[in-house]
Amino acid sequence: MYTNIPTGELITIINKACQNNYIENNLRHDISKLAETIIEQNCFQFCGKTYIQSEGLAMGAPTSSIFSELYLQHLENTKIYDILMNHNIEVYFFKK
Repeated sequence: MYTNIPTGELITIINKACQNNYIENNLRHDISKLAETIIEQNCFQFCGKTYIQSEGLAMGAPTSSIFSELYLQHLENTKIYDILMNHNIEVYFFKK
């Protein structure tokens, strides 16, 4: 799943989450820059070789689970909500 997260959208989502939670501008800028740096430095090792992953989040990176959760919450609160409303779906369950 991590490799399928659109990282281009992720910075925008992080900025919007900061705005929605009234994070001051300087801190929001710092959070965005840190997230951008983490996302861009997306490399991993396999069988003794180092690879740079060009899309998605890195597998095994500690931050990937946090970033993917932010993205999935964004999807659930925007796209999935729209689908539920447009198709008159009354109940939606998320099973863990």
